[in-house]
Amino acid sequence: MTTTILHLAQLVRSALKTSFFHHVDPTPKQPERSTVSHWLACPPSHLHGEALAVARQLDGKRLHLSDLTKVFASWPTATNRHVAELEILVDSLLERIVTNKRKLEALKQADFARLMSLWYPDAEWPELKVATAYSVWIFVWDDEIDGCDTDAAANDELAHAYYRQSLAYIHSQLGLDGTNQGDIEAPHQNMELFADVGCGVRGATDIQQRQRFFDELENFMLQVGVEHTHRMAGTIPTTEEYMNIRAGSVGCAPQIAMTDFMLKMRLPEPVMEGAAMKALWRETIYICLILNDVYSVQKEIRQGSLLNIVPVMFKNTKHAYKKSMETVSTDLQILLKETMERFEAAAQELSEIAPGDAVLHGNILEFIKWCRYFITGVLYWSLESRRYGMAKCVNADGTLSIVL
Repeated sequence: MTTTILHLAQLVRSALKTSFFHHVDPTPKQPERSTVSHWLACPPSHLHGEALAVARQLDGKRLHLSDLTKVFASWPTATNRHVAELEILVDSLLERIVTNKRKLEALKQADFARLMSLWYPDAEWPELKVATAYSVWIFVWDDEIDGCDTDAAANDELAHAYYRQSLAYIHSQLGLDGTNQGDIEAPHQNMELFADVGCGVRGATDIQQRQRFFDELENFMLQVGVEHTHRMAGTIPTTEEYMNIRAGSVGCAPQIAMTDFMLKMRLPEPVMEGAAMKALWRETIYICLILNDVYSVQKEIRQGSLLNIVPVMFKNTKHAYKKSMETVSTDLQILLKETMERFEAAAQELSEIAPGDAVLHGNILEFIKWCRYFITGVLYWSLESRRYGMAKCVNADGTLSIVL
């Protein structure tokens, strides 16, 4: 049946009923907008204000980082035995929802099958199909806003409608609105893929699990909206503000919310909502955030986006004489070290829960282990995938030299 945008808006939280975006005052636009740099993929009008100024300062600079594979050398990594089948599945899913041939080819070359095999090395095929449909969907959904060549990416009102309609459809597909699934039509072609996700999780999870999954997706879309508003205004937030925004927009939390489904376990709510578990989620997200931003910085800047931890740190360096890529590199590696230490502390606290309950204790340890798989999966896939082109940035000794 046909559903209006007004009706869709009523299905999501009150925060979304008024305005999806917070207000960001645009910075004055620079007088010179005809020429930015040879690497800029978006038209100059997509980059202005603080973002344009920082882009000019960063153009041609190099970010040097140590070999991060050594940092995580003691963490587990493995590959799912279904990787060949995953390659076929991913291509078929992409072909269902991407009609632009250029985008389709680029997405196929990203090798999402490799990522799924690293994230879920022990998963069985039924769960893998659901997780793969979800992961392919969220990459395509996010690219619709992150890119500079779509109507939603260039218009706040269209982006606003895109988010609200998507959330309403997700809410329905997860069986959270008290109606039969299918009462709301897929508002966009890419949303048709989420029907596969909803169908997979509805029969295998309870309403608390699905509500948690939805809440994390809602926050993801909210923070993507905040990023979009900064991008349209040409503003760059403080590093602290950015970390809070990016912790949502990076999209890791919904993936973590699927973990008990993927591992075929059900941790009790006091464990799931406890301080130690929340800390483990937070630090898992922060580590993935740092890794993803570092490996995608070149791609994002070339697309005209300065909403990335590297430009944000560079812009927020307090003293002009310290404003260098060496400072950013040092600060990034300190941040990663501190985040990993907090991850280990949270993992240790969690591992001390219910030592007398063999099943619960074992499930908690499996959850922690999966968080490590999740992180190392992001690390190795990001280095290998043609999506980010990091292969050419890796030096013979494993260190990174990324030209911005």
